[in-house]
Amino acid sequence: MSAPLTAVVLGAGDMGARHARHWAAVGARVLAVVDPDMDRARAAAAETGATALAEADEALALGPDVVSVCTPTYLHARLTIAAFAAGAHVLCEKPIALTLGDARAMEAAAAAGRELRIGFMRRFDPAFPQLIEVAARVGRPLLAQATITAGIRPKRLMHDALANGGPIIDMCCHLFHLWGTVFESQPDEVAARGYTFSDGKPEVAHIRHRALDSALITLAYPNGSVGQVQVSWGLPSGVDPVERHTYVGPDGLVTVDWPGRITLRDGEGETRWTNPGDDPYRGQIAQFHAELTQGATRAVASVQDGIDTLRTSLAVLRSVATRGPVALADVTEDRDDDPAFAGLGDLDAPDAGAGPLLEAMP
Repeated sequence: MSAPLTAVVLGAGDMGARHARHWAAVGARVLAVVDPDMDRARAAAAETGATALAEADEALALGPDVVSVCTPTYLHARLTIAAFAAGAHVLCEKPIALTLGDARAMEAAAAAGRELRIGFMRRFDPAFPQLIEVAARVGRPLLAQATITAGIRPKRLMHDALANGGPIIDMCCHLFHLWGTVFESQPDEVAARGYTFSDGKPEVAHIRHRALDSALITLAYPNGSVGQVQVSWGLPSGVDPVERHTYVGPDGLVTVDWPGRITLRDGEGETRWTNPGDDPYRGQIAQFHAELTQGATRAVASVQDGIDTLRTSLAVLRSVATRGPVALADVTEDRDDDPAFAGLGDLDAPDAGAGPLLEAMP
């Protein structure tokens, strides 16, 4: 019998703790959980018998087979590349990065026989294939609408343009990834208006470069389908998150209360589906474990999936900045020549502070 896969988890917040539990649950041996907050690192490590560490380089020196990167987004490229240098495969939480340059650097670092997957865990939610199936039944072109709202996020770095990038990058990537499958293509043009509803709210007043937290976005797809997104993370603290979709086609209507319920109304009447509640995080890690240990067909999201969704997010930010439509084909670079990022300074210096390899994480 072969030795179990060994894993290291970088970041011990909610995502990191989930990854550690699920790697252990599928039979991997979790060597270490890393977080500058040692209380948090110890709590996550204790669940799996792992060692709690404060520094990523110390954990990577243990020689793990696979590393889960569960840190703020601005650290993804740095830690992924370090994990590859240590000889590990990587499962990096979404979004892939804040810039296309970082995303491409991650892709290039993976070229030497190491696997890199991006944590779009919704692919393993039962609602994901169900929605794709029923949306296909209402015909084309498809008119889609999604509303995603929440109060000020408890993890404040989610509002930092230089750390997690706000909902356009950090949250909408889930929807852009789903719609890439529903519409069977990436959008060719986006148009958007953006706002910072959190202006004046004391919870985020300390964040110097607050990300756009609200927007109305229209995405045009090559086959004539159109998607529209209304998103806000700038509502008052304590407002519960809501995500609802509608899909209208020549042959019917699909309504979604994500991820709990999906209803199809078509010529045959009404068909209702209720989510059985499977844990998509565990499904994702079980699948990646099978890919690494059994040669299972690749099903965890790819680097290209991460790059595609990031490009769409950057196109939205550029459209907000220029107040005009943006063709996705024109989004090839970021930061230096992009008005969406004018005046934001150095991506390596978010307001959260800095450390040697693994900065302070919320």
